[in-house]
Amino acid sequence: MYIIRHLMAPALLSTGLVFSVPVYAQDTSAPQPKPTFEDAKDQQSYWFPETDLKLHPRIISRQLPNGMRYLLVQSQSPKNQIEVRMAVDAGSSLEKGSEPGAAHYLEHMAFNGSTNVPEGEMVALLERAGLAFGAGTNAATTLNSTTYRLSLPSADAELLDTALFIMRETASELTLSTSAIDRERGVVASEVRGNYGPGYDALVARFDYLYPGIKQRTLLPVGTMDGIDAVDQTTLRDFYESYYTPGRTTVVVTGDIDVEATEAAIQKHFADWKRPANAEQLDSEEPDFGRLKVAEAPRAALFVEPSLPTVLSIYLVKPSQELIDNQQNRIQNTLRRIGISILKERLRDAALASHDTMVTAGTDYYSEDFADTVVASATVATDKWQDGFALLEQKLRQTLAYGVTQEEVDRQLVNRLNSLEVAVKAEETIPNRAIANVLVRDVLNESVTTSSADDLAFFQKHFSDLKARQVSKALLELWEGAKPNLFMTTAETFPNAEETILSVFEESQKQPVAAFEAKSLTSFDYESFGPKGKVAQQTISSFGQIRSYTFENGVVLNFKQTDFDKGKVFVSLRTGRGIEDLPADKDGLAGFFQSAFIVGGLGKYSVADLDKVLSGTQVGVGLSFGEDGISGQYGTTPDDLKLQLQVVAAYLTDPAYRPEGQAFYQKSLKETYKNFRSSAEAVRGREFSRILHSGDKRWGAGSEEALLERNYEELKPIISRIAQKGPIEIGIVGDLEVQTALDAVAETFGALQQSFEAPKHSYATGIEFPEAQAVSLTHEGDSDAALLQHYWKTSDDADATQSYTLQLLQGVIELRLRDKLREAMGATYSPYAFSMNSNTIKGFGYIGMSSKLKLDDVDAAETVYQDIVKELHVKGNITADELLRARQPILEAMNNAEHSNGLWFELASQAVSYPEAIQRYQNYTTILEQITPDDLVVAASDFLVPDRNVTLKILPE
Repeated sequence: MYIIRHLMAPALLSTGLVFSVPVYAQDTSAPQPKPTFEDAKDQQSYWFPETDLKLHPRIISRQLPNGMRYLLVQSQSPKNQIEVRMAVDAGSSLEKGSEPGAAHYLEHMAFNGSTNVPEGEMVALLERAGLAFGAGTNAATTLNSTTYRLSLPSADAELLDTALFIMRETASELTLSTSAIDRERGVVASEVRGNYGPGYDALVARFDYLYPGIKQRTLLPVGTMDGIDAVDQTTLRDFYESYYTPGRTTVVVTGDIDVEATEAAIQKHFADWKRPANAEQLDSEEPDFGRLKVAEAPRAALFVEPSLPTVLSIYLVKPSQELIDNQQNRIQNTLRRIGISILKERLRDAALASHDTMVTAGTDYYSEDFADTVVASATVATDKWQDGFALLEQKLRQTLAYGVTQEEVDRQLVNRLNSLEVAVKAEETIPNRAIANVLVRDVLNESVTTSSADDLAFFQKHFSDLKARQVSKALLELWEGAKPNLFMTTAETFPNAEETILSVFEESQKQPVAAFEAKSLTSFDYESFGPKGKVAQQTISSFGQIRSYTFENGVVLNFKQTDFDKGKVFVSLRTGRGIEDLPADKDGLAGFFQSAFIVGGLGKYSVADLDKVLSGTQVGVGLSFGEDGISGQYGTTPDDLKLQLQVVAAYLTDPAYRPEGQAFYQKSLKETYKNFRSSAEAVRGREFSRILHSGDKRWGAGSEEALLERNYEELKPIISRIAQKGPIEIGIVGDLEVQTALDAVAETFGALQQSFEAPKHSYATGIEFPEAQAVSLTHEGDSDAALLQHYWKTSDDADATQSYTLQLLQGVIELRLRDKLREAMGATYSPYAFSMNSNTIKGFGYIGMSSKLKLDDVDAAETVYQDIVKELHVKGNITADELLRARQPILEAMNNAEHSNGLWFELASQAVSYPEAIQRYQNYTTILEQITPDDLVVAASDFLVPDRNVTLKILPE
């Protein structure tokens, strides 16, 4: 995995917390020496010696005598789990080759053999302990760093010891054998190639244009094909020995830890890591990015790609200021961020109001080591790009010329204050994983991890009386100091493109702009939905004690109180009958709902006005049309719960179907439709999804002309029926009292005067899995990229044992795909298996395999698929170890799920309509542990029948 890092300053003030013995583990039987550390009056000085900000008090920061640093945070969110990170301050920007690739390649080699762990054993070792490949074990390379991640499913001391042992093996003991390097080359190349396509080409072209003088290779952490081809043992060893040093390394451990024991374990594994003789020189080396050439006059560039929408951007690029993280710079950065947020809101509203000109618009500011960049951009209608570009330029110029208004500033302050207050309440239960990720980010960015309480106090001290002129000044300064770089992507070229783009920009600049007039909006005006509803019936589940209340009008509330996320409440709503509500002959009506319904606004508010009315609250607006109903999921607070329900109830009872919603759908479809064939994955989603459902138009997407026919008149009777009949099932989980939840529902959905149908689970009929066939489709992306998938019919999810058996069979198939296609052949980065048993369609389900490949490897991969199927049919061919590696990560994940809101939120969302889900979870351990290797062979023989599968090949056009 790789990341192109944008050192974007945080939206608020803070980068901080919103707060048997394994065979390869070292012997722990002998007493271990107590850790010793270099003396320091203030451990914070190891991390942030130039700042006046206070480090978060929960963080224990230490440095070993060899220079390696580590951070510990004790947390039980969730209990019995630990996150381990190792961050190395070395990424692609330190490479010496003419093309990038070494840093990313070295990241891959961490899983390919070390002094004490033979090649191929590290992942298996972790899977046996319950860590899922990818989800529990991963790594990332950026411009400036490489980070290794292990998510431990238990707080067992031996497992933590093993994790730290593996990190030490990665830090200094990689063997980097020539044979292993050669075997991994195809895997790394596959990951690189997976990024190729129109979007990637546009990214590279934009980087090259925006940053003249900067070495292009430094901007691509994933590497290039030429860079990967050039990597050899000498290249990797030089990079490894030069930059994987104690002085560049930070270990982070967060979670349910014993601090003293964890420090002892870190000391045991890392204290004897020797510093290189020239460590001071190596550890102080900085990347050579080159020297940015700042634009001295407006300039323009065009990138043409038939599958990309038309996007116009105005960039200002200046040399990086490389500011340290202190109070003064946080004040300045917050002023800029407030200004950016206001400009973003203005551009968004302009796009919504533009009818058929501008699809979306926004702005951002980010700082890299080599440049500071601010941008305003818009996706526009291709045939009206000149008008869209002029609108973008004039909205930007209006804001810079006249500044922002006090009303806009006050709204931003209310939003930020509300978020900080929520963060203070939630800090105690910030997830272990989030803590670990924030610490790594802040250490690598040389930022201070501060507490939410300190952030709130800082905000109240410095921004309680913020004036619009201060924000206007900070925003203007962002857009000064260089000339604009104009960049356009579009599907077709046109004569004298650069000159034409500049001419449109300059002509727009001649047009006068008037000062912005802010609209004054007050409280939400949908407060009464009828007399307060009464509960007619209540039940409680035997497992999980989920309380279900049925109101007299038929609305159902499922509730569970938890303390996993302090001060937070999670709300789900499901209404209607899903696909049964949709006519089968209307192409893309669900997609039309997704795009146009919310944007259509309410009778009393446009969607833009609604956003302003909801300022200073934790309330979301969003609904989607799924197979089982119209649904929404929201995160809010006890104080805002009633308002959250009022907003959703208003959309179901008083949708406005405003013209801007229809216009937004049409103009966005015209631009995004070009992208439907830009990659194999895009084609699969649009075309094959429909084939997989036997041509039913409720899945996938048809022609652009057919999709453009969709309109509100087709949607209105569906929404009207749902609003009158439902059913309506609401799930509420979180840190609040049951009476608060009951009152909020009683005064909103429970107050509606209709009589709603009872929520109940049912399987839709008439949708069949297709007959065995070979499907060949084409895409317009990378000319050497192919997708190969095989599907076999299974069934729906009515039989829990069968579903779990197929899930384990999927896991075993995935192990073999990884061994054969990734490790042995080096043909692909991430082959995977899948199994789906529908809970909405009668008898519908499938199991299969998938790989992204080079064109030349498709036939060989197909042979591998066939060989795996044959192997799985033979009794005794599935080993107990394979079953363990497939089952253990599932068991660990499900065991841990009870200690977080995710599981309870899912179960509560359908506790009445689908109680089988609760029963299934209650019995999962028994079912999973009873499944044997022979059971998997039987399942493979029953379902993975040669010549009965649907084969999908998506090849370049």
